[in-house]
Amino acid sequence: MFSNTSASRKDAPKKPSSAEIARNLNVGIVLHDNSNRLAEGWACIHGKEPQRVRGLFDLPNDTLWISNGDFQDFKKLGGTQFHHVRRTGYLGLKLAELARDLGIRIDGGHAKEGGEKLAYFVQGAVRLAVEIYNLDNPLKQLQEDTLVATIGKVLPSVTPSPESLSQIFSSAYQAWSSKYVGFMDDTANVRLRFNRVAYADFILSQKVPDTGWSRIYSGDGFNHELVKEGKFVPTLIEAVVEFDSMDADTAMLVAYGVGPGSLNQRSKRAWMTDVEYRWISDFARVHVQSYFMAVDFIELPQACRLPERLYDDSTQLLGVNTGLVASMHWQSLASAKYSRLTSRSEYDVYSTWLRAHDRAMCFQAAYVLQQKGFAVNGYGSGSVMVSCPRSRFEDLLQAAEDLDMAYPIRDGLVKEFGYATYGT
Repeated sequence: MFSNTSASRKDAPKKPSSAEIARNLNVGIVLHDNSNRLAEGWACIHGKEPQRVRGLFDLPNDTLWISNGDFQDFKKLGGTQFHHVRRTGYLGLKLAELARDLGIRIDGGHAKEGGEKLAYFVQGAVRLAVEIYNLDNPLKQLQEDTLVATIGKVLPSVTPSPESLSQIFSSAYQAWSSKYVGFMDDTANVRLRFNRVAYADFILSQKVPDTGWSRIYSGDGFNHELVKEGKFVPTLIEAVVEFDSMDADTAMLVAYGVGPGSLNQRSKRAWMTDVEYRWISDFARVHVQSYFMAVDFIELPQACRLPERLYDDSTQLLGVNTGLVASMHWQSLASAKYSRLTSRSEYDVYSTWLRAHDRAMCFQAAYVLQQKGFAVNGYGSGSVMVSCPRSRFEDLLQAAEDLDMAYPIRDGLVKEFGYATYGT
């Protein structure tokens, strides 16, 4: 009358562990000869011979492919048949940037050999994320445009903010800060980075405002000294910033005045966080028009901090995979998130404050490099981009070491751009 369910349970197949699921996930890269056409190129999976493909249609759909194509939506190029292909920025940086960090050439005739090497690290990073965040159906769960967005869905969400504050968070948010640098012959763009794991740990250790905001419609009660010392309550500041007291190069480096506005349209910034106020007021006159105050600062929830696994040395593959996942983890909290209430992506208190700390740290490094005579053309996300003359490579690498920043593997720069004093 009754079936023996205990026996059937014993016979049921054991659910694979997250580590086993990760190991069984194939991840490859496809390096198109022309990244704008997404046609012919090399398809590379670690441990297999690179294959020549005619385009995305040739890629097996049982593998997650990351292309060097720099576009936002593969669906526009053919619909759901490309559900298994992702764009070049899937890991939070372009494949070409990751390759340069590692000293791997993937341009032109180097694509076949370099792609095979690069695929090793790309697959390792995706597999590590699948294991750490317990993605038990990777090909289904890794459907977001970037792995950063997928990780963001796994982490706890912040308490929703009122509509009026969401718009102000957007105005106060600034990720990548650009400074125009004209074309210079015989130079190379070199990205210097803070150690990804240590930097993620630093950013995620910063406190964020608690909920419960009040607005003061003037500058009354705003204590400049306490804000500068970090002893004032969390503050969102509506301000007019005057740069006429500083030199033009520094004003351009500060790069204040334009923010994302909506995610599709940039707009003039009118708001800043107290984090940004502390360093911008060292260089410019900041006139406070009004401000919001929160009750106090709080620690990020423990579930938002870096997973313990990322501190385990046994998982580190020369620090590359661990660093990539750590970087994507903090950036998932510092990015816009989709709101079901408003049906659009919005910045919240986490993203605005964490990004402000990132901008402050990167500006400090950028300012030092500019004072040393280097042409900084942008900073953010734990890095500084420098347009460096070939004759000053050695000086730049020494400056990076002084700032405790990592730089692309030297041999890669030498081979690609030449080096005035190489071998001396």
